[in-house]
Amino acid sequence: MLGGTRFLTRRGPPPHYAAPAFLAREAKIGVSGGFDDAFLAEVRERNNIVSVVGDYVSLKKAGHASFKGLCPFHSEKSPSFHVHEDRQFFYCFGCQAGGDVITFVRELNGYSFVESVRHLAERAGLQMPERQTGPPGLRGPSRRPRTNKSQRDLFYEIGGVAQQFFTETLQTMEGTACREYLRHRGVDSAATERFGLGFAPDRWDGLLGRLRERQLPLDQADLLGLISRRKSGDGFYDRFRNRLTFPIRSNAGDIIAFGGRTLSTDKEVAKYVNSPDSPIYTKGDTLFGLYEARQALRKEGWGIVVEGNLDLVRLSQFGLQNVIAPMGTALTAAQCTLLKRFTSRAVLLYDGDAAGRAAAEKAVPMALAEGLAVAVAVLPDGEDPDSFVGTHGPDALRALIARAVPGFEHLVLHCILPRLGEVRGARAALTAAQEVAPTLELVRDPAERHLYQRQLAEILGLDEGELVRLLKASPRRRSRVDATNPTTPVARQPVAPPRTPPPSTELDLLKLMMLAPESCALYTAHDVEALVTHQGVREAADKLVERWEADGAIEIASYVSSLEDTSLKETLFKSLASAPPMGGDWMAPFEQLEMRLKREAFQRRLFVLKQDERRASLAGDELGAMRVLMERQKIQRQLEALRATRG
Repeated sequence: MLGGTRFLTRRGPPPHYAAPAFLAREAKIGVSGGFDDAFLAEVRERNNIVSVVGDYVSLKKAGHASFKGLCPFHSEKSPSFHVHEDRQFFYCFGCQAGGDVITFVRELNGYSFVESVRHLAERAGLQMPERQTGPPGLRGPSRRPRTNKSQRDLFYEIGGVAQQFFTETLQTMEGTACREYLRHRGVDSAATERFGLGFAPDRWDGLLGRLRERQLPLDQADLLGLISRRKSGDGFYDRFRNRLTFPIRSNAGDIIAFGGRTLSTDKEVAKYVNSPDSPIYTKGDTLFGLYEARQALRKEGWGIVVEGNLDLVRLSQFGLQNVIAPMGTALTAAQCTLLKRFTSRAVLLYDGDAAGRAAAEKAVPMALAEGLAVAVAVLPDGEDPDSFVGTHGPDALRALIARAVPGFEHLVLHCILPRLGEVRGARAALTAAQEVAPTLELVRDPAERHLYQRQLAEILGLDEGELVRLLKASPRRRSRVDATNPTTPVARQPVAPPRTPPPSTELDLLKLMMLAPESCALYTAHDVEALVTHQGVREAADKLVERWEADGAIEIASYVSSLEDTSLKETLFKSLASAPPMGGDWMAPFEQLEMRLKREAFQRRLFVLKQDERRASLAGDELGAMRVLMERQKIQRQLEALRATRG
């Protein structure tokens, strides 16, 4: 009954003849990443979802205006991924992923909302407008200076030229020693090519000469940290010299920075040199290997975090493609958030030395605070992932990873309790509780926090209630996460409780209003809102009416994607994905749904009155009970009269 519609449902002429939305009304700033709603509408209209998805997924016709293929978000043998051209959204019946074209690009590539819009705008040849920013003090998606498209493209071009120079030089006579080093470390040609490894020659003007040859601005290359200005101020020189180079890519695959490992035996030379932060790169916001690992992360459902770039390259040779590495620093909150775009679970595989153990101890609270489920795989003393897999083989490494200890348990057993030494009993429990309390406070999900409390109580041999009292009594200290991470907010936002699913009648009404927006007028005129009990449906319906009254159009995919109730959003996408075409007669279905809502309202009222009557009788209030009975009989007659009409 509540089936298909066109992507853009409008009053009057069909969409083909309708004027663009930005000509029909004034610009209006919504909550969509600070972009003008009209611009987002144009981005969606200029990027047909079938065409965009078809760039990544082999689609086959599966109906009048729908296509299906293998889902790019999870591994499957039979296609359950559907794309609806008329409504411009996708939905997978296997993993429940769904959304509009912006959502697809964001989820597939791990982009932010802004990056997704930029990608689609450039794909359609649209100029990105200036975004509206929120109030001062709000934590934004990036701390980098804003760059416009021409600047950004120039930076990417410079990075691409540097990458080409380094990879070409690796294959020359100058690169012989570097190739020998890679061979000695067990890095094969396939891995070298996959990760774009290169060689910066031991010259002051190697890359500099290539940049001049290409007539690229040296000041911009200096900003990227590829070359440095001489102290005299007269000219530049190469920053990377005699180094194995690792290109660092954005989520879109563009070269944004480099890491360099020296081949010199001179102990005075820094072992590693990395690009400094720049207008297109922030070290603490980036993960090495993420671009190459993004598909494997989704397919496997978890990731492996290692410390070194070469560890990552070596593991990939043994079939472990879901590996990423922080940029030579401790894992940051921004990196955890970035990783969560692709997977919610990770194993920390750090070096088996004191530094590696200390890094894991810092990383676990950071990951838990960002909602990333982590476990810790403990390597033998003196081993790193590269040496371990080289000595013991990939099967032994997989077995080690399979035995990884949940992060919170590792923190208590391997980090906190060993520091207590000979201290035992209540004193040890109190000290451990004081150590763990700041980490527990950072866990946002109450259910997850309770699970960790129960786990800690078992480890310490305490009753859970006793542990809770200890935690409450322990002095509140600033956590390691806050101390080392300046971007951690002072106060965490509470996690919104999960919302209950909407009643079927109310869900059907909302679907009908989406598919036949003319019914919004009846919804308002008949005050149907008063009959809706589910908060999410009521808010969604109000938003729908506002859009219809303002635009005279409903863009189904963008409207559903904009809903804040994630449970309702998923339910609507799933329901719309399987809904047949409705046809032109929406009045009768609307009236039937309105009648059902009225009957349900009468039934709820009767239930309440029955309870009131029982309470009055138990209290000996005969007069009160009689009044309630009379009202109940009146409501019953109204319900019977309603049943005798239609529906």
